[in-house]
Amino acid sequence: MMDCLTLIGKNVKSVILAAGLVTSVAFSANAMSAEIDTDGDGMASFAELQVSYPELTKEMFGDIDTNGDGFVDDEEMAIAVRLGNLADPETHA
Repeated sequence: MMDCLTLIGKNVKSVILAAGLVTSVAFSANAMSAEIDTDGDGMASFAELQVSYPELTKEMFGDIDTNGDGFVDDEEMAIAVRLGNLADPETHA
């Protein structure tokens, strides 16, 4: 019985940790500002990102655009910020 309770406790901790990570990514993912996404489509083109990040190259953009669709969506933006590939748009001036 104790082993079962220990296993359940570990699973609950894992679920809580995973939920926290998802919440953190979701919070960051919604951080793409209107200054970046100027056309309001929820994605940033290379041209849109380069206005806020003039140091951005096509190669860097390609690394950030992980699905290769030619745009950076909220999730890709959050990952790029988390990995340090882009500054956080909320604090980047």
